[in-house]
Amino acid sequence: MASLASILFILLLCIVIAKSGFFRSTCEEVTYGASSGQVYNVNPSCTQGSVSWSYPNGTLRLFFAPREPKNRKFAVCFESHANESTFDVLDVTNGHQQPCKRISDKEVCTDYHINGVLADVEAKGPLRFMEEIQYRAVTIEQNPPVATVLL
Repeated sequence: MASLASILFILLLCIVIAKSGFFRSTCEEVTYGASSGQVYNVNPSCTQGSVSWSYPNGTLRLFFAPREPKNRKFAVCFESHANESTFDVLDVTNGHQQPCKRISDKEVCTDYHINGVLADVEAKGPLRFMEEIQYRAVTIEQNPPVATVLL
């Protein structure tokens, strides 16, 4: 009887932790048959995860908006080692296409922006399966201006 109570307690604890949002920062989102140029809004509570694109063809535009944009700049980094022969990722936040910066063998990142990041993921030719695009948001705190008082 004691082992059944222990199992139930552990099961209940796992459910409470999962519901609390402890694991909420990693997200898996799926776009089925997204047409080229379609904007897909990534959930603002997701700081990292993946977007699965079914039968990629053309361009999928991803919009990342921070939950609290005040005094926070953020960039979005994409895993590139598995996808660089399949996709190009461009930062289009400022209205023109800008290649993402390579920060390692595994990642490319957009520039830092305040109100949101808009990125184009371009498929290099029509693909006949589902591809996964890994991402993570990177934030930096902006320091508020310091007031100087002269006496």
